[in-house]
Amino acid sequence: MTYISTTERMSFLADNPPVQELHVCDSQLFSAIRSHMRALFAAIYSPEDDARQNAPALALRMEMMKWLTSPLIPNTDFLQSCGLANELHIRHRWGEYAVREVMALKALISRYREEGSVLNKEFVQVFCNLTVEFGQDRLKIWCHRNERDLFRALLEGLAELEDHAFICSLAEYRSCPPVDALIRLGPLRAHGMAKTPEALITSPVYRRLVRFVWKGLTDEEEFAADPLVPEHNWLTTMRSVRHSVTDSARVGASLPVEEPADDIVFFAGTKGSDRGMHRCVLVELPGDCGVLLRPGTSQLIFSPLRNDCDAIAYRHIIDVEEGDYLLIHDADADFGEISVDAAKAPLAAVWKKALADLYKRQSGLCVQKMRDAGISLRHLHRAVESWMSLNGSVIHAPQRRDHFQALLTCVIDPELIPPRNHNGQTVPGWRLAWAEVAASRSTAIEHGVMESAIVNEQLIVELRKELGHLRDMISPDGGYHHLLTPESGLAGSVRFDPVISIAPGFAAPPEEFGKPMKLLVAEQYRYESGDAL
Repeated sequence: MTYISTTERMSFLADNPPVQELHVCDSQLFSAIRSHMRALFAAIYSPEDDARQNAPALALRMEMMKWLTSPLIPNTDFLQSCGLANELHIRHRWGEYAVREVMALKALISRYREEGSVLNKEFVQVFCNLTVEFGQDRLKIWCHRNERDLFRALLEGLAELEDHAFICSLAEYRSCPPVDALIRLGPLRAHGMAKTPEALITSPVYRRLVRFVWKGLTDEEEFAADPLVPEHNWLTTMRSVRHSVTDSARVGASLPVEEPADDIVFFAGTKGSDRGMHRCVLVELPGDCGVLLRPGTSQLIFSPLRNDCDAIAYRHIIDVEEGDYLLIHDADADFGEISVDAAKAPLAAVWKKALADLYKRQSGLCVQKMRDAGISLRHLHRAVESWMSLNGSVIHAPQRRDHFQALLTCVIDPELIPPRNHNGQTVPGWRLAWAEVAASRSTAIEHGVMESAIVNEQLIVELRKELGHLRDMISPDGGYHHLLTPESGLAGSVRFDPVISIAPGFAAPPEEFGKPMKLLVAEQYRYESGDAL
């Protein structure tokens, strides 16, 4: 990738001081939709609930953000994906007010689709004028990769937009040669929704920045402030020309018409419970998918621009770049099974036999005694059957120590395992038995870690052998599925997914990490800068 030097940029800027052309668009009809979307969100969102419980509200918020920052025209189909399509369900879960808001939105959106978007119309007109003034090759559009087809649809029959007409990442922006006009939809924000690199303002590659913004949406305060001289702001000092555009559509007298609010600020201020949430980054992959990862994690990465054997290696996620490939694999090897050494766990055999005798004689009484002792598991019969077994790589027993203590002292005979004197202190029998359980689990974990390390090492060796083949098979437009051969000693496959972007500013439960998911789902875990976790 070619980067434009600082000298070239400074020379260009000296001859072409950048100018901002701001088109502020207003629509009573769209403002009414925005107002009802906020009201519906407030009706179904609970700050005390977690992301899963608030999934319909968070999906609603994401839909609103797309309408505000892209050419996407609202469609009532979004109600289905947000779980807001069934009137009876809405009324039962959120009440009559939420039903009325949904009904109002359906009517307004249907009319809006007939009337069209004043912002989209303004964009088409201005783009055509810029094409006449500068030529299409001298124009660039900054947008998300997934939004490119929306712009193509708007200009269908008027202009053909190839991928090079768009800038979708900071890396692409830095390698972009100077242009006459850069087009951007939406406000400028350094964090959260509508996030934009400050380099767009602090390091211009354009003569004119042409922006289209809905009325009421403001740029983030102190966006593009000079880090060395905070009182100097590159955005506010840029020469700016403002155009106000208003459509002729009017809402009925029965519908509320308010001054447009800053919806992005409104939704950024709605923060739910952070119980069990951990900070992470979103690695965006093709197909509107992504994966959440811990910031300090190491991942198996393929860097096609590297020619040495380290093209495939484990790297910290912060060192991964756009254009690299994230490798997700299910590789495994047959190391045989480890099993509990009965000689090292004599107490396990004692209490397991006593439990088995009790359960076989009176299973109902055994389970009732467990419940009375506070062992409140959902499937107690299944649990007992597992705990009686001495097979496998660990000593099967209750996961919690207090449950294990209750099992040996309240369910089984408390005198079954006598106490021992250790360093002048008496150690109860149940503690001695628990030590065996803990030791077996530790051994199993160590064995699993060792197996995983061996598999990972062998996987890298095998993939490096096929570097030439892999370079021929990968594609920046989609993932490649590579099957491991039996000769490698490994079973399974490896998926090569090109990294489109890496975005910090997310917080999610640990169980969501490492799982490929749709971006709409991942975006629900975005948090604003300054939120405490």
